[in-house]
Amino acid sequence: MRPAAWLQSYDALAVAIQDNLVITTPNMTFIPKFHHFEEENVQARADGRFGVVDCFQWPQAYDNVFCNSVCIPRKEAYPFPHPLHWAWYTPEQKDFKTIPGNSFPVGTLASDKVEGLESLLKLVDKRVQDWRANRQGKKDVIVNHVVSLRHGISRLKKHPLTFRDLLIFVTDAQRLFLEIHSFMDWVLIAQPCISSGVGTVIVNSEWMGAFTHESDMCNKLHMAGVPVWYVRTMAYIPANMKVHKPVLITHPDDIVISMYVEGNRIRPYDIIHRGEGGHQHQLHVRRLYGGTTFRNPDIAVPSSAPSSSFATPSSSALAPSSQTSAAGRAPKQNHKKYRRQPWESRDKWKDPESPYLPPSLLHWDDALKTCNKDPSHVHMPYAIDRGYRFPEPALLLGPKLPERLQGYIATWLACRPLWIGQVDHDPPHNYPSPQLWRNFLGSRLTTQSQGAAPKGKDPEKKGPTAAEKRKAVMRDLFGDDVLETQGDLFAREGSVEFRGEQVLVASLANPPRRLTQRITWELFELGFRYELRDLDRYLAHKRWADDPIGREQLLHSIFPGEAGLVMWSEQFPEDNYGMWNNTLIGLLPYLEKFRELICAWDDAPPLLVVPLTPDSFTDTKCWEVMHTVTTFYVQTFFRHFGRPPIVPHSIPL
Repeated sequence: MRPAAWLQSYDALAVAIQDNLVITTPNMTFIPKFHHFEEENVQARADGRFGVVDCFQWPQAYDNVFCNSVCIPRKEAYPFPHPLHWAWYTPEQKDFKTIPGNSFPVGTLASDKVEGLESLLKLVDKRVQDWRANRQGKKDVIVNHVVSLRHGISRLKKHPLTFRDLLIFVTDAQRLFLEIHSFMDWVLIAQPCISSGVGTVIVNSEWMGAFTHESDMCNKLHMAGVPVWYVRTMAYIPANMKVHKPVLITHPDDIVISMYVEGNRIRPYDIIHRGEGGHQHQLHVRRLYGGTTFRNPDIAVPSSAPSSSFATPSSSALAPSSQTSAAGRAPKQNHKKYRRQPWESRDKWKDPESPYLPPSLLHWDDALKTCNKDPSHVHMPYAIDRGYRFPEPALLLGPKLPERLQGYIATWLACRPLWIGQVDHDPPHNYPSPQLWRNFLGSRLTTQSQGAAPKGKDPEKKGPTAAEKRKAVMRDLFGDDVLETQGDLFAREGSVEFRGEQVLVASLANPPRRLTQRITWELFELGFRYELRDLDRYLAHKRWADDPIGREQLLHSIFPGEAGLVMWSEQFPEDNYGMWNNTLIGLLPYLEKFRELICAWDDAPPLLVVPLTPDSFTDTKCWEVMHTVTTFYVQTFFRHFGRPPIVPHSIPL
């Protein structure tokens, strides 16, 4: 669009009045409503976006920190079938592919929709790589955004999610794309114009633009071809200002402001910030939503330079209300000394004798045996939630009666996808104790558990029914998602699913040995991965604070595959892989990443400080490093959890 040449930055191609403000623009034909001065919630709405305070949907005040916001593409400029239309796609229930035979409403995004989002990743990845080629290897924050976008799309493809969570992860990915795309437009197009002083009279009306009350910034954005709206009171309007056309304020009528609803029940997303518009709004909108809801939204974020042109000085920063746990939640303050419970009478430092458990790994066995178990070495009070991320494999096999064993295994397989997804992206405030897992797995969540009252019992006697007790236990574990279950978790004459395989519930009274070993192997592996994550988040908290994307990427690189720590639907491995590979060349890259991760912990052995290289990685070196790294991990875990860790096992063949 080419505005009239006689218009200067302070003139008005369009002018409108909003309250006591006069808003003019030298290069656009409309005046959007300025949402800034009133306190508003930063809260995801029914479409997973943040309403009118979302800089990815509506123009906001110019911010020196997030200057690329002015170059965010406008949805109206890229309708279907333009490749960029995927940046504003909103999932529908038909795009949600649920897991067959699962009572919980868990699934993944349809493959064609994932491909659409992947097309956005390919577009920005190539653009960033081409730009970096001329940057002499500099690693900018935008590279981390590309990594996050890739991981976010992988999550949509591979992780079990509820539709409510899936919606927010789709919009997370779209915001990352728009952030990267706008950053590249800013550094390659807009910023050079501002820096050189050589402007253009052609406005890029496909950009979002910004409001400002600074005349100098208005001029710079105008000369760079950025849509700009100059906000003033009447007293500052010059008598000689040229006006082309008065217009009415344009309202954001097509932006969703209603809350998320499931059925006839409102389930709003958390409020992550409340305040006037400006830097804090833009900051919180940009944070990956699932990772910020546990933070105190009122903490001021320091900045090296003034940010929003409309910012008001902050009186003081509020301190966090409590220390966050390694799982990202504020733990309940419970400093009671841990006492062994009756169901924990077995020795957890070694596997019980059972044909249903996979073979142990030599180095982990030795590390568990040689660990110094002196309670005085345990750090008290516990700073990390010491509950169990997943049910202990031995606990799953605890029942002696076939009917009880059948119920335990079937219940776990029925709730497995939902729980794996929750632990990965929305962990509970407190992880379950062994007793809570026992209560849940043993609650007989079948149609027969809700039948007629037992003999001798008064059917009209008041008190919680079996179904009510079941719901109470389930709510402890799954929160509101339990309300979306359809009837019972499984029927004794039905089937449950494990990694694409349909398993008859009736067969689990005498479960197939190979299948059960695979189920327990996965529990060992998942328990190890997420305990490692939480321990590292605590012990290497500064590295997580300085570079969360890089640290997460390092953690994920310890394990094969593209799904991060999650495993649930992929084909079961047929041979030991990753750190447990049978060849030196196969295990080296994974062992090196594990070494790199934990060498950042306090008191790391000197052997773990030296990187591993192919030319010096012999059988002897492998044994030394594996022995040292497993021993150090087990001892460190015990000091912070006061219990043995869940450790990997050999793949059952």
